[in-house]
Amino acid sequence: MKLTVVILAMTTTEGFFNMTSECISSLCESEENLEKEIIIVESNKNYSTSGFVYPDFVKIIIPSFTFNFHKFLNVGIKAATGDYIALCNNDLIFQDSWFSEILLVGQAHNEIMSFSPVGKIEVDNSLDASFEIGYKVMTHVKGWCIVVKKELFHKINLLDETFDFYFADNDYAMTLKSRNIKHALVYKSHVVHLEKQSTDKIKNNESINPDILSKYKIPKYLNEKKYEWVFNNEKNLSGFLKFHNKWGSPNFLYKKNKLADILIKNKLGYLVRFFLKLN
Repeated sequence: MKLTVVILAMTTTEGFFNMTSECISSLCESEENLEKEIIIVESNKNYSTSGFVYPDFVKIIIPSFTFNFHKFLNVGIKAATGDYIALCNNDLIFQDSWFSEILLVGQAHNEIMSFSPVGKIEVDNSLDASFEIGYKVMTHVKGWCIVVKKELFHKINLLDETFDFYFADNDYAMTLKSRNIKHALVYKSHVVHLEKQSTDKIKNNESINPDILSKYKIPKYLNEKKYEWVFNNEKNLSGFLKFHNKWGSPNFLYKKNKLADILIKNKLGYLVRFFLKLN
């Protein structure tokens, strides 16, 4: 069994280099007997002359285009040779046997094709089950570490590159659910997420210039006070609108998801695609 780990990095400072290096070291130490392939998809176009050097066993890919979350992950996916592929941030600390626990679930349940570890959340060890099926972002689907069986991409193709960062996790979760592909949160798989964003991040309280708003087609429901957060910054707004255009409004999607959950619970998941079909 071979695992390919795709890590997104931006090695422009010693701090970022050390963070990614710690991520790699913890990965190697956590699963010493596992055949691993480590691929870094690097945002720093000048990495080769930066003076920073990762271990020889790490494959470095530097795309010619600007950073796009799904597009960069797709670069790693296309280069991967493992039976399983982990899609990871570089601000992670892998704990002992984190992947072995995922592998146990994956081998025992062929129908589960996507997995996430738990993070800092303490898990009740008295739970009967070793995993939980679900699609809730940040609860079940951890966008900072998703592990998939390679054949998943024969079913969904590559990740939707429309989503360059914001709402990428939401789109992935909906893609799985709409195709009745099971995702599991594996309770005994532990990966600590340091939550130190390695890419430039716009402050949440940054207001959007009204002139910028004029270039977007804003749905009327976004005028409601409860959606003020959508306008925190332009990238957040853009991501929200991409998700809206693909999957529908929150209210409409909520109703479709409730019906889909009923179908899945009653083992009629093959019908879900008719209710969660793309707009």
